[in-house]
Amino acid sequence: MPPANNNPNSEPFEIFFRGWLVRHEEVRLLLQQADERDCDETREDEEARVQELIGRVVAHYAEYYKAKQRVVREDVMTLFEPPWLTPFERSLLWIAGFMPGFAFRLVMNYVKDLNGEQTRMMEQLKTETAAEEIDLTAELVKVKRSPTMISLVEMAARGREWADGERDAVKEKIDMVKLAMEMLVECADCLRYKTALKIMEILNPSQNVKFLLAITGLQLRVRNWGLQREAESRNDNSPH
Repeated sequence: MPPANNNPNSEPFEIFFRGWLVRHEEVRLLLQQADERDCDETREDEEARVQELIGRVVAHYAEYYKAKQRVVREDVMTLFEPPWLTPFERSLLWIAGFMPGFAFRLVMNYVKDLNGEQTRMMEQLKTETAAEEIDLTAELVKVKRSPTMISLVEMAARGREWADGERDAVKEKIDMVKLAMEMLVECADCLRYKTALKIMEILNPSQNVKFLLAITGLQLRVRNWGLQREAESRNDNSPH
């Protein structure tokens, strides 16, 4: 049952994100309830409900990536220092999101009943994902070290009025950097989403509930840790 008034194209991302987090907590509660029922030995209708819940969680994340895609097109540089995240959350970002390979650590820590074939498939997927992560990280380094990026920094540091025609040259260079960053974020988001879906194809419904419970729970814990650190910092800096 999709919630009402959650069209990600009709509101600023920061507002969307706050509402998405509320729905995130609701989804996590449903996953907890399903995990407690242990769907492996339940009736066929219960397994159907679990599959429906898994589909709802996937749609929940698809909604997030759809809204994020709009930000990529409008102002991709915002995603590298997103104001809707706490400093602690921002410190964990890899190309504007979580590192895809981290999902395998969650499987290892929270899904304890993988069989031999699942383990083999998981290791193969992990290797493939790591290779793509390395490639994307190398591309990010290349963009940051490119003459275009360096020249932009130098121009900003000069702190003077641009000469005739220089403004257009700067705008062209900025557009080139933004386009490269857009492509990087899109590729990274694709890898994140694709990796999670491929992991879920390897797992059975009961294991998927545990995997999704781990993902949703970690995201909320990181959020709460970040908010707590911000509160503590404000208290430390407040006049006594």
